[in-house]
Amino acid sequence: MAEQPEASAAPGALETRSAPGLLANLVLVVVSTVLALALVEGLLVIVGYEHSPLAIVAGPGNDAREYNVFEDSHFIYDPDLIWRPKRSFSVFNSQGFRGPELATPKDPGSLRIFAVGDSNTLGWRGAGGANWPAYLGERLVDAAPAAVVVNAGVWGYSSYQGLIRLREVLAFEPDIVLISFGANDAHPVTVPDREFVETSVGGLRLMRALQRSRLGQLLIAIFDRGGDEGDELTARVSLEEYRRNLAEMIAACAEQGVEVVLLTRPYMGSLNDEVRWKTHAPAYNAATVEVARREGVAAIDLYSVFKGKDELFADESHFTEEGHRIAAEIVFEDLRPLLRR
Repeated sequence: MAEQPEASAAPGALETRSAPGLLANLVLVVVSTVLALALVEGLLVIVGYEHSPLAIVAGPGNDAREYNVFEDSHFIYDPDLIWRPKRSFSVFNSQGFRGPELATPKDPGSLRIFAVGDSNTLGWRGAGGANWPAYLGERLVDAAPAAVVVNAGVWGYSSYQGLIRLREVLAFEPDIVLISFGANDAHPVTVPDREFVETSVGGLRLMRALQRSRLGQLLIAIFDRGGDEGDELTARVSLEEYRRNLAEMIAACAEQGVEVVLLTRPYMGSLNDEVRWKTHAPAYNAATVEVARREGVAAIDLYSVFKGKDELFADESHFTEEGHRIAAEIVFEDLRPLLRR
């Protein structure tokens, strides 16, 4: 009888016998990689290497949009608005506004006035923080007892965000909407708001995670679109887009029969520095008046009223308490014709 060949090893036996070796090799690769990365990190620290992408740190200071999304406890990330107020937190009520809770649907005979704007509209932090919409509400108690004023301002908002915010406001059936933007629109950045929205929060979180280490900063530098010196600054919202945003706000209100009043954005002083927002802000205020005239709506030129009155500003772009009260009185007087309709 012919000699039988040895039986071949059972399927998988060789793999089983070599598994410990494969595992040891894998551990060696991982440990070596970690040690190599740690060595590179250490060397980068020693030589003082740092890199911060201009898309996040732009112009004269940090991009406030990143701060508002990740660090300011008042806000949460929103894929459309970039950030939105936390409901029932700090100055914001359960509907995301500053002011009284509103019944839905609206009570017959009531008069709802919404102020939609940025930080100078929202006002100071704290329950009793100064804000001109609240003072306007106090002023209306006798003149229009059925009126309620709701503050829909948000710190840091541009007109791009304001247009989305306004559409949310319209669900609460306002009768009059007061709109004030322009300062944040003029801020120089490398990525305007519309493009910034297209960047996922996951991408921003990854960027922040990488920035915590020198090796991560090196990776950012390698794949960054350009160095800090080469990136071109642009406005958060261009002047032309600002005009379109205001026109769209007016049109959206007109569809529901809502009266619109545009307010120019007051601030203190002036500049002639291309990387500072105040250099460009006058053009946005002029555009506000221009759009109001073209669209046939009322405009209140608060910028001109407060120009040169530095004592009414707590800083370069925000009122003192007295400034808020004076602004409320000015708005009240200009609203009188609308209250009689």
